[in-house]
Amino acid sequence: MVKFNLKFLGKKASLNLSIEAIVIVVIAFVVLGLGLGFVKGQFGSMEDTSNSVQESVRQQILDDLRTSNNKLSFPATDITLETGEMDTQAIGIKNTEDSEKSFLVKFQVKSDSGFVDFVSEKTTTWTTSDGISVSARLGWDDYSQVLGAGDNKVVPVSITAPDKTGNYLFKVVVTDETDGSEYDSKTFFIKTT
Repeated sequence: MVKFNLKFLGKKASLNLSIEAIVIVVIAFVVLGLGLGFVKGQFGSMEDTSNSVQESVRQQILDDLRTSNNKLSFPATDITLETGEMDTQAIGIKNTEDSEKSFLVKFQVKSDSGFVDFVSEKTTTWTTSDGISVSARLGWDDYSQVLGAGDNKVVPVSITAPDKTGNYLFKVVVTDETDGSEYDSKTFFIKTT
């Protein structure tokens, strides 16, 4: 900041300098407020877009189940994520039986010794066929899914990608809760970079 020796000009000059400083500060706050408003608007817009995409995917899954005789719908066959990145997907279940049924959803990953079960909201560690220890986390509604005859339901799934780069084979399995038999299953890949 430049200082002037204003003794010879008197109090009027120092008052003008103070008013100019106040005007600059007010302009700075106005610009800052406009910038913050713009950023807030952009984040709100992104959230609205994300919600509409999720609703669109949900509707696509329900339409797929209604128009086909599929018991299970999982639209993604390949998911590409950064290591440790989170993503949300959804699966659809349809009761094709003539009576109400209770189903359980579980997820598995292929390891060096077969498929390993995930526990919802818990980190699961497995060993690949190359001997590498890998961890990932999935979260979903692992409680009983009760569906009436012909009814369907969408279950969201939160995926935290494996912590090592690679291509991993996952499986979603829907079982009949009463006898534990497999109702349907689908496999998908998660590729991490």
